[in-house]
Amino acid sequence: MEFEQLNGKAPGLKEIKRRVEHVKSIIVHHPKYGEFLEELETMLVLSEGSVCPDGLFIFGPTGVGKSTVTTEFTERYPREIIITNDREYTQIPVLHVRVPPKATPRELASKILKEIGDPFHHKGTLSELTSRIHRFVRELEIKMIILDEFQHLIDADTDHVLTTASNWVKTFTEEIRIAVVLCGMPESVKVFISNGQLDRRFCNKVELEPFAYGTPEEIINFRVFLKKVDGLLPFPDLANLADPRLADKIYYISNGVPFYVMKLLENATYFAVKAGEDKITENHMAKALRKIKQVGRPFVVNPFTDAHFDLEAVSKSEADAMNRYKEKLIVKRKRSRKKDSHELSLK
Repeated sequence: MEFEQLNGKAPGLKEIKRRVEHVKSIIVHHPKYGEFLEELETMLVLSEGSVCPDGLFIFGPTGVGKSTVTTEFTERYPREIIITNDREYTQIPVLHVRVPPKATPRELASKILKEIGDPFHHKGTLSELTSRIHRFVRELEIKMIILDEFQHLIDADTDHVLTTASNWVKTFTEEIRIAVVLCGMPESVKVFISNGQLDRRFCNKVELEPFAYGTPEEIINFRVFLKKVDGLLPFPDLANLADPRLADKIYYISNGVPFYVMKLLENATYFAVKAGEDKITENHMAKALRKIKQVGRPFVVNPFTDAHFDLEAVSKSEADAMNRYKEKLIVKRKRSRKKDSHELSLK
């Protein structure tokens, strides 16, 4: 896709949207993506026809690309209409399903049938829905099922594992006799802690982590990532994202999570294009950062307005401020409990 010089002339909203949407569509592989894709490929091949197909659990924090890698793998095996002498059907080699929040067994079974394409996915008992899944797996030649957002088997309000749903998943994955991949946030490990049989079924657990930034090799990996992204941005000129000083600032803001890197550049693109600029500058990133709020980082500073930014010093200052804040909260809670206890004793 070509992007012409703006030469200081602001384009219309249609062009601004075109370029921002281009940034949203950029996918640059995390260094470990290749390993994960190879793991999935191997699992798919070894599980077909196996007496005991493999189970795999992929976990990691939000924004590191778990859904990206599983979606890309699914797209490697697109659905295909097969016509034979006696029937016509849609072959689904890999089925990707997002687990509904607070999923009951019936809701999860219904969601699987919906993704398969069953128009009656909402009809029938749990036993009937499960039976239909088994039939479709055979008839549509499904070789792998990926259950994404696996942390939804934990009630976010009570932090309790949805036992009946996890038991259904355990039984289902044992009986379906194809490769099954579970994918979720780190907290979904609680499901395995509460269900030992499911834990044994998915003993192969792999973690997708954010970029690290400690050793020279880790720093180079992150800068290589930024350089690749830079070359894909919708501008004729490069932003020089991989510059060591700028890379430090981008890492500080993102903590190595690709989602936050791309969100920063998405908003920076809007400000740059709106101003008729032919590349993203730190000024655009400074403005973009004001639109990105991370609740878990109330003391983060804007590095793009600091000409003398020092990653180590600023990171320490933020951590110290966060620790002081937590200590104040602990003291406040203790005082509140002491006050409540005192008032109770007076009654």
